[in-house]
Amino acid sequence: MIRNAAILLFAVLLSGCDGSLTEHWPEHNPSQQLKTMGLASADEYRKQGMDASLRSQKYSPAGDYLNYGKTVTHRPSPTLKLDAQGVPMVLQAGRFNYSAGTVAIAALAEHGRYTVSGDSTKFFIMADKLLTLMGPDGALRYSYPYKHYTSTQMLAVGWTSGMDQGMALSVFARAYELSKDKKWLNAGNLAFKFLQTPYPDGPKSNLSYLDKSLSGRTFYLEYPTEPNVYTLNGYMFTLLGLYDWAEVAGSRDAKSEFKDGIETLGKILPYYDMGTFSAYDLSYITHSKLPYLQPRLPHLVPRYHAIHIAQLRALWSVTDDKKLKEVADKWQGYVEAKAQ
Repeated sequence: MIRNAAILLFAVLLSGCDGSLTEHWPEHNPSQQLKTMGLASADEYRKQGMDASLRSQKYSPAGDYLNYGKTVTHRPSPTLKLDAQGVPMVLQAGRFNYSAGTVAIAALAEHGRYTVSGDSTKFFIMADKLLTLMGPDGALRYSYPYKHYTSTQMLAVGWTSGMDQGMALSVFARAYELSKDKKWLNAGNLAFKFLQTPYPDGPKSNLSYLDKSLSGRTFYLEYPTEPNVYTLNGYMFTLLGLYDWAEVAGSRDAKSEFKDGIETLGKILPYYDMGTFSAYDLSYITHSKLPYLQPRLPHLVPRYHAIHIAQLRALWSVTDDKKLKEVADKWQGYVEAKAQ
């Protein structure tokens, strides 16, 4: 009987309140090599004139999304054209295609301009086009294959992105807030429902590729790669969409997912921190855990460092989570002046 009690106590100590194994968050101590890479990227950030303040704001589901109305314009180029209504199309697989993410960004930019002009015509043109790209299951599927930079295999036609689903929620929330037309409420509910589809069939994954004990932590994937690489900006775009839908549509499920997502964000942010710059994703960690894959160095991109800071500031403004502000301030400090 004593032996059984000891076994029970050991199990309790190992388990969380939900009966799962205790979470193990791996140690993260950036090497001098990674810090040096970050310093070079910070220098490039300054040379390119990146400025996170351009998209930093006190966030509102009814406002100009990350100042897109002031900072985002789609113009014709060799890889982008506008259709007869001004909706952007991108060149992929040898032809111009509608991309759900690009259309959503255009819609959010037009909504931002509406907040100044009072004319919502172009916003609803973009929102209506986005709606036509959504399937009956709520999925915004891509009509062309895509090669992610970490993979040798193409993502097949029909792949989906948690970022696109989240940005669609931000578009549909604004459309519903403006028109009160229930078609937008129905569209958002469908987009949210598909967002909950588990990987690999949908974008809702977990952090088991970081550590097996973290399988209870949800992470929405921007790209459905194997292994998961946990793209940071895509995850935060999804969180903003969940927040918008919770606020505008009153979705309790979206509110719960947002709350859990913010908690997970606070836990995972340190892994993106090189001590001198932020990483685009965690492929440098998840690829190193599989013996059949080549180890990778962190992907450090100046414009995404600026996006990370602006997103963290936006999420802090609606959560008052001091950890998000602290990280945003820390990452801003990396690029304000040359490190000594």
